[in-house]
Amino acid sequence: MILLAQLSDTHFDLDPRNAERVAAVLGYLDRLPRRPDAILVTGDLTESGTLAQYEQARKSLTTDIPLYVLPGNHDDRANLRQTLLDGPAEDGPINQAVEVGELTVALLDSTIPGSGGGELGERTYAWLDRLLAATPADASVLVAMHHPPVPMYSTVVDPIRLADPERLERTIAGDARILGVLTGHMHAMGTTLFGGRQLVVAPSVASAIGGAWEVEEPGDVPIDYAPDPSVVLHAVADRRLTSIVRTVPMGGRIRVQPR
Repeated sequence: MILLAQLSDTHFDLDPRNAERVAAVLGYLDRLPRRPDAILVTGDLTESGTLAQYEQARKSLTTDIPLYVLPGNHDDRANLRQTLLDGPAEDGPINQAVEVGELTVALLDSTIPGSGGGELGERTYAWLDRLLAATPADASVLVAMHHPPVPMYSTVVDPIRLADPERLERTIAGDARILGVLTGHMHAMGTTLFGGRQLVVAPSVASAIGGAWEVEEPGDVPIDYAPDPSVVLHAVADRRLTSIVRTVPMGGRIRVQPR
């Protein structure tokens, strides 16, 4: 079994609150009897993409578990590259391939600089095609990005989801090695099918956003900062993806039922 942990939408903003929530989640993962083989952070690492916010993220995302990040719409490609990827401050798409045992994870950059919405441009599709062509026939593949590719009943995120996802859906439907798609962006846990595979949308570490049924009036953002942070654990075994969400209590673990 390969075990992946997925965090999303950490929104480092120089305030200690979100950093403390990330620390709680990483502490939980570090203490697990069976620790994850890798950690994925699926975008919106920072609130506004500044170098100072990425420096806070760099200091906070500290663990000896391999950890990989991809950008979200609140991120800045150049600053993310420079601070977290030790690369040049370039503005092109950040696409990465991660090998975790026999599992290949394609980390796709779905961001549009200056926009809340997402898309996968020709450069990213060409990169994905080359990766799949080079991946062994008996491998398993997960695709990860920030923007969900289908409506998720969120008045906040649906208008700024992944645009024109049809090409990606054809790729996924046509490749039996792809077990599922992992995204963030919604600040809520969600699952559905995309290209006949599991689509798993991870909740935010920073806050929760309610669904369309929680909107009180047009334009309302049903955001909630009260819930504890959550992480999704993805188990990959026997060509099956199993995803389990775990809330990490900021007040610590209570092992005996309160009376």
